[in-house]
Amino acid sequence: IMTDISGFDFPNDVEFTRYLIQDIGVAVVPGSSFYRDPALGSQQVRFCFCKCDATLDEAARRLQKLR
Repeated sequence: IMTDISGFDFPNDVEFTRYLIQDIGVAVVPGSSFYRDPALGSQQVRFCFCKCDATLDEAARRLQKLR
């Protein structure tokens, strides 16, 4: 799932991705990596859900910290 991250006030998708990995413990893929023109995806990230339920439950718990 691609999602808009513009409401989080990060300068770009790469910075938001680093924050999620380092501070929240959830990995995403920067949206810019899916576009020929990276600027088109600079405020998007991709979540992957092909994980076991326990992993997804833990990711959801961690993402609660973003509120």
